[in-house]
Amino acid sequence: MIYTITTNPSIDYTMEADLIPGQVNRARSEAIYPGGKGINVSVSLQRLGEETRVLGFAAGHIGRTIRALLDDLRCPHALLELSGGGESRINVKFMGTPETAVNGIGPQLEKADLDNLMALLRDVNQEDAVVLCGWTRSVSFYVEILRQLAGTGCMTVLDCTGETLWQCLECRPFLVKPNLVELGALYGVEDLEYDEAVELAHQLQRDGARNVLVSMGGAGAFLLTEEQELYLANACIGQVRNTVGAGDSLIAGFLHGLKRTGDYGKALQMGIAAGGATAFSDWLGSKEQTMELLGQVQIEKASV
Repeated sequence: MIYTITTNPSIDYTMEADLIPGQVNRARSEAIYPGGKGINVSVSLQRLGEETRVLGFAAGHIGRTIRALLDDLRCPHALLELSGGGESRINVKFMGTPETAVNGIGPQLEKADLDNLMALLRDVNQEDAVVLCGWTRSVSFYVEILRQLAGTGCMTVLDCTGETLWQCLECRPFLVKPNLVELGALYGVEDLEYDEAVELAHQLQRDGARNVLVSMGGAGAFLLTEEQELYLANACIGQVRNTVGAGDSLIAGFLHGLKRTGDYGKALQMGIAAGGATAFSDWLGSKEQTMELLGQVQIEKASV
């Protein structure tokens, strides 16, 4: 089982529109999706045929809608109702020129909520994986989860930034997935080139990460393994329709490939294809789209 954790899920209200400030703008099309990075990972995993479950919180009427949307997608979930009430957030995303998003805040978590979520992780074992991704108001919360999971031997995956990531590195997560901007920001470096990014990936390992997967947008991605193997993959070619969730699908494809083959190069190839499928779709890519793109992805094993 691959569990994903989304502490602040949302409804993503997506509209295709070209925004002109100060004027009434009309959408050309609109859609509603369940939102949150962990949710994106789980839906992508479910579409690839992996057993997965969304864990996290949902509040109020909006929370019930998020659960209903996941039910419609046949994506298993355990989204707990918040003890303090409130409403889950709505994010508004404009897909057009320019691509713009306004993300809601969401409700405050209480200590009891965190304890309830920790209880859902008691049955995790060494065959499982747990993906923690996205922003959380409680910086130490991810650390608490990783400490609880440390004795299980499960695979832990992190897609978070800043102070949250720094604190989590003490727990030696199995995989950390920054993009170039996020990796550079960790070390105060702007406009990273590939060689610089590889050096910082080595530094991230020295600081606690075991494997580092760095997404580079149109330049593809690279993976630095804990065995000091370096894999480089090109990006897929196609018309980009949506950048939201592409990195989450990359994680899902990577985990799917790794579980099915045990080969890091093939896992990276599957991850890039899954990320490309989402980038070329209105929302998250399908398994069929992913498999069609797989042949585009070439893996180079480089010297470290």
